[in-house]
Amino acid sequence: MQPENRGRRLSTKGDSNVKRVKVNEPSYAFLETVNRKKLDFDAEKACSVTLSTLNVYCCLVCGKYLQGRRANSPAFLHSVNDNHHVFVDFITLKFYLLPDGIEIEDNGRIQLLNSIRYAIRPQFTKNEISQFPTGCQDLNDNTYFNGFIGVNNSARNKSVNVVLLALAHLRPLRDYCLLAKIDQEDEFTRRLALFIRKIWSVKLFKQHVSVDEFLAFVTVNDKRSAKNLNDPRKCLLWLLECIQTSAPKLKSILSEACQGKVLVTKTGVKVIYDEDENVKDFTREKSSKSTSVPFWSLTLDLPPRPLFKGQINVNDLPQVRLEDLMCKFNGIKEKQMSHHIMQYKILKLPKYLVLHVDRFDSTDAQPVKNRNHTLVEFPLTMKVEGSTYKLLANIVHQVSRTAGTTRVEKDDQSNWIIQLYNSAIDQWVEIDGSNVRTKDKELLFLNEIYIQIWELETA
Repeated sequence: MQPENRGRRLSTKGDSNVKRVKVNEPSYAFLETVNRKKLDFDAEKACSVTLSTLNVYCCLVCGKYLQGRRANSPAFLHSVNDNHHVFVDFITLKFYLLPDGIEIEDNGRIQLLNSIRYAIRPQFTKNEISQFPTGCQDLNDNTYFNGFIGVNNSARNKSVNVVLLALAHLRPLRDYCLLAKIDQEDEFTRRLALFIRKIWSVKLFKQHVSVDEFLAFVTVNDKRSAKNLNDPRKCLLWLLECIQTSAPKLKSILSEACQGKVLVTKTGVKVIYDEDENVKDFTREKSSKSTSVPFWSLTLDLPPRPLFKGQINVNDLPQVRLEDLMCKFNGIKEKQMSHHIMQYKILKLPKYLVLHVDRFDSTDAQPVKNRNHTLVEFPLTMKVEGSTYKLLANIVHQVSRTAGTTRVEKDDQSNWIIQLYNSAIDQWVEIDGSNVRTKDKELLFLNEIYIQIWELETA
């Protein structure tokens, strides 16, 4: 410890290896060195020296993650060499002055330390979340609405960003993650809940968060993540499956809120050939097979895409009404397949209806460049089987064009953004990475909608 700390009276009790300082004693001078603007608690909790994830602390002066507090540990040596003394334990949320190993026992009476505890692990009450969203300010006095903040990650995988933001706005999932005792959950659920808590935090140090810590866990512990993280629909279904297998209580909540049923009727088609083995005609078989199938999302089929030459102008793009696409599920419209005819009829509607607009052909060598550009025109409220739904979220596809080589033309890169309705200001908000901006509702349909989430209106 520094010379000015010598002679200060220290209160010790319990473990002789850990000294404890009472709040009303003067050893808190080092708290003046804490710099909250340098702190970032969204990264994987791994020591920057050893890369270990065990017994990791954060230096509250510079923000480095360091292991241990015993003599010669990375945190101990950092405190000696860099003259940084205030650290927090990520697991216990206890604070220590190193290298002396003094525990700060403030009993929640020091607001600076409380703000850091909240930033690491936000806590909420039922009364608080009933008022969300609400206007907030970060450390730089920038205003933001909780729940409508920028999300980024070092892997630049915006598909995960938009899907997690969408899930965070499903109220049953949100409320569970904000109010449950997440320390008693499995690791996947705990990390997901912690991320959703940060999205809805009213005391962010900066007005955006990172998904890095959650991504670091799932990419290591689930081999399926690599093939599911780049497409929002695959990512959404994969995350819903992970939630179901990880949290029994949350599985029940999600199934009730987000899962519907559709009757799938399959009728065989017999091909008739002529004498030269050419297809002459088709005949429908008399019998059909119907099956009730649960669903998390309904896939809508766009009309065949027209062929474009050169640059595409928005005025040249074909348009189709969402209501017309939804006719696929009226039980009457037929979808022709190679050897059968399919019909779909909604049997049970969920509280949250997820619609997927099928734009990409996975068999195409350049699925993004050759996607279906058709614009979908949609209202903000919609009748489905007599029930009224209001639009909650749009996940929108954009492209980042790549320059081709002299021989091989590269496919375009997908960029994903999300549009969410903020009821506090009666305004649509568009989130693209860490950028948050308002969006005129009249212009929503001018984007390539990929996923929509609709919420059932209650009387």
